[in-house]
Amino acid sequence: MIEVMVSLFIIALGLLGLAALQSRTLMYNQSAYQRTIAADLANDLAERIRANRTPILQDAEAAADAPLPMPPDFSRCTAATLAQTPPVCNVQLGGRATYLVEGDMIEWYLTLQNQLPGANFVLLAAPGASAGFLRYTLTLTWQDDHMAATASNYSVVIE
Repeated sequence: MIEVMVSLFIIALGLLGLAALQSRTLMYNQSAYQRTIAADLANDLAERIRANRTPILQDAEAAADAPLPMPPDFSRCTAATLAQTPPVCNVQLGGRATYLVEGDMIEWYLTLQNQLPGANFVLLAAPGASAGFLRYTLTLTWQDDHMAATASNYSVVIE
C-alpha cells in the first residue's frame, strides 16, 4: 500500500512539472510572437523610409544639374505621449522633401499600437554613408504581459 502511494506521489509530481512546463512554453511562445511582430513592424518602417527615398534617387538620375531636395528625415516624427495618439511630424529642415512622411508615420504608428500592447518607439537619425541619406536606429518598446509584466524592446538599424 505504501509503495502505491509513493508511486502515485511521484506521478503527481511529474504531472505537475509537465503542467508548469506547458504554461512556461505558452508564455515564451507569446513573447516570441510579439518579438516577431516587432521585427515585422521595424521592417515595414524601413520599407516606408526606402520608398520615400526612391523619388529622390529617380530625380537625381533625370536632372543631374538641378538642385534636388534631400530625402525626408523620419526622425523628425516623434511618438506622442498619449496612447493611440498619432506621432507629430515636425517640419523638415535643410531642404528635405516631405512627401508622405506624416501619413506613413501615422499609419505605421497606429498599426504598431494595434499589434503590440502599450507600444512606443524611438527613431534616432545619424548621417549615413551616402550624402544626405540618413541612417536610423529604431527602438520599439511594448508591455509584455506574459513575462511578469515587464517591458520588452527591439532595436534595429535602418539604412
